[in-house]
Amino acid sequence: MLPINKVVLFKTGIGYFERKDKIDLAKKSINLSFKRKVMNDILATLTIATGNSLVTGISYEGAETDLQRALEDALIKIPNENSFITLLKQLVGSTVTLKIVGEVITGIVLGVQELKKGIEKAIINEPYLVLRDISGSIRNIKISDLTGPSAQLSVSDDKMNKELQFFIEKMYTSKKKDMKPVTIFFEGEGKDDVTVSYLHEMPSWKVSYRLTFIDEDNFLQGWALIDNTLDEDWENIELSLIAGLPISFIYDLYTPNWILRPTVARKDKYDIQVTEFEGELEELREMKEEAKRPMAQPAAPRPMKAMAGKRRSKFKVTAKEKMVATASDKSDALDRLESTKVEAKGEEAGDFFEYKIMVPVTVKRNQSSLVPILQSKITGKKMSVYNESVRADNPMLCCEIENDSGLTLEEGPITVYDASTFIGEAMLPFVKQGEKRRIPYSVDLGITVNTKRKEKSVDIHQIKLGKDYLYSFQYYLKKCEYLVKNKSEEAREVIVEHPKEDRFELYETEKPFEESKNFYRYMVKVDPKTQAKLLIKIRRVDRSSWYFSNVSKSEIDLWYKQKLINEEDRDFLLKIWKLNTEKNEVDNKINELENKKNSIINDQNRLRQNLKSIGTSRSEERLRNKYITKMDEQENELEKIEAEIKELTKKSEELEQKINDEIRKRPVVED
Repeated sequence: MLPINKVVLFKTGIGYFERKDKIDLAKKSINLSFKRKVMNDILATLTIATGNSLVTGISYEGAETDLQRALEDALIKIPNENSFITLLKQLVGSTVTLKIVGEVITGIVLGVQELKKGIEKAIINEPYLVLRDISGSIRNIKISDLTGPSAQLSVSDDKMNKELQFFIEKMYTSKKKDMKPVTIFFEGEGKDDVTVSYLHEMPSWKVSYRLTFIDEDNFLQGWALIDNTLDEDWENIELSLIAGLPISFIYDLYTPNWILRPTVARKDKYDIQVTEFEGELEELREMKEEAKRPMAQPAAPRPMKAMAGKRRSKFKVTAKEKMVATASDKSDALDRLESTKVEAKGEEAGDFFEYKIMVPVTVKRNQSSLVPILQSKITGKKMSVYNESVRADNPMLCCEIENDSGLTLEEGPITVYDASTFIGEAMLPFVKQGEKRRIPYSVDLGITVNTKRKEKSVDIHQIKLGKDYLYSFQYYLKKCEYLVKNKSEEAREVIVEHPKEDRFELYETEKPFEESKNFYRYMVKVDPKTQAKLLIKIRRVDRSSWYFSNVSKSEIDLWYKQKLINEEDRDFLLKIWKLNTEKNEVDNKINELENKKNSIINDQNRLRQNLKSIGTSRSEERLRNKYITKMDEQENELEKIEAEIKELTKKSEELEQKINDEIRKRPVVED
């Protein structure tokens, strides 16, 4: 099996493997084995490059193959019990050579038999090998003589030897049920350098850091954590670690792809009937006879040059020639790939970054390893950063580092030391070269922070008259006071992160020294045993829309007095207000008349019900006349009310039209 000499691990859970060695072409093939779950990756990415030999094919065990099916047609099948005797029985007809005490015997196996030995109750059956030796003699050889420490049995028959080797290989691979053999076949002579490369899934590599503050210097150390989940050791391999996110996926090439084909019914009879053809006409028979008479032969054509064979040979390509071309193409491609390798210890490669380990790495099978990838001074300093959402009472002690290590720093946990004293842990985010990051590693108990908040809405500060609406604008204000107390014996600087809020802006507040996507950052300096305040004000503009007819005279006068509207706008709004006031008065009268009308109608309904219950007596007749007279009076009143409502409704509509006309007469203003 070719040894692994190069491994490249990616963060996306795949690994690139390269196996390389000089092979003896007389063996015609090399064997590899892979776990079943990575066979799709192997079939999609397996690449082979040779020097002067040809790759004639690759075979692999199918997804549905099992041991029983693989051994169905095998000539040799050896069970777990009575293995040696069963093997001898399956060698019947084969030539073997036996080496037993003091003798070498060559012959053909005829069978195995048991002969009785002993007397009475001590009789036992002892197995013998029946052999015809080269002299033609039939011999019985004790099986026990063949199982001694110095005894040997060799099979001279090539076919049976291959069958025995096939059985042994299948039994070995079956012991590792999850392993699938892959065999690469070659054609050539002597020895050749062969490189086999492929991708398959691997655990994502990880990284951890140690940051140490020593006086004015800061040292950053990085270790990569890699896992060898294969069933073989990595011995002195070339290792590279890639930081980046290349696209990778699994496509099922391994399991058989059965396509559902349509079924076409076969014919069970053909449309053929017994048929008789008519005889030939006499006139046609005579014309054929005339055509058979001898005629003058034309001159023989000149022989053509045999060009066809040359044309065929010009375009003919043998299978061997095709394989040479393929091997050459692969070699050229490999040379081009090797010419673009990144040889630096750490270097950008497009959107990726490669950590190339410059010393050989060894990781035993199913073990993991810590590999050093970084040891560098780095620019950094300690500071305190307060963020209320992280911790309400205290800031966090942070180390601000600038990545001037020359490498891209992959995400991972970082342990922080002050000289040899552990002072905290943190998570280092992905940091490119030249970037800065503040990494919190501990709580700063020497500083406390109290916050006070107030918020309110203030009076309208702007009025705009749009096309159809009046818009008022007012501020919604928020204030936040940070009281920073320094309980330590030395002056301190604390960075306060104040959250940004959607649609809010700073006002009457000094500009922050730094901003992020979600925070304003302010530097607060605090002397020993004292406190300092930081006041931050933000505001949001809220807009409200009004119908022109909904504005009161007092509001119009106030806005004009506050110079929120000009004289022209005031006159327009007052005109709308007067028209609307007049319209409201008319509408109120209409409502009063409608209420009066409904009251009369209800009273008439009551009188009608009473009339139904009045009898024919004289006294009841007087009451009936009274009800009828009253209903007549009410009818007259209803007619007057209806007429007045009609007149008032018309006036209300006219006033509505005047209001709309006044609004439309104004110059068009964008809302």
